[in-house]
Amino acid sequence: MGKGYIRFVPNALSTGRILLACIFPFSPEKYWLLIILGGGLSDVLDGWVARRWQVQSWQGGLLDGIADKLFVVSILITFVSAGKFSGWWIPALLARDLLVAFTVVYAVWIRSWDAFKKMEARWSGKIATVGEFFLFLAAILFPDKILLALCCAALFSGVAACDYGWLFLLELRLRKERGNTTP
Repeated sequence: MGKGYIRFVPNALSTGRILLACIFPFSPEKYWLLIILGGGLSDVLDGWVARRWQVQSWQGGLLDGIADKLFVVSILITFVSAGKFSGWWIPALLARDLLVAFTVVYAVWIRSWDAFKKMEARWSGKIATVGEFFLFLAAILFPDKILLALCCAALFSGVAACDYGWLFLLELRLRKERGNTTP
């Protein structure tokens, strides 16, 4: 298979994750584990294929990020609706995602989309994503451990939010030093 075909694989995997996010709330509970494992596998594979075959693009990264957020939010809302845990946990679980969304809005507002396009994935964000997937698995396989999984996932999300927030503040300071403070 040539590199020409490979370049479509990461985006196809991300698109597949969006489709899984759309069907998850309407799927019987007996299929939830399979859908979550499929979403997790697609998340790992899309990045691996893109890096391995050097077919990364900022558009692909954006699609991957959108797919990740839709997948996570779909599962969280479904789990809350099914009584797996309280909706009060959602803001803590999405702290990193909320901060990144704020950063996107701010970058658009100050007309600095290029700066956001250069934002690399961070280890703290990857750990937060792993925490979310372990939470999802715990909710299905080990419901008696859900509080521990919730606390870990919320902690990882908070650490990632602080990490991304720190980068955001550093970028603001650099913009100010360069004299680029006006929107």
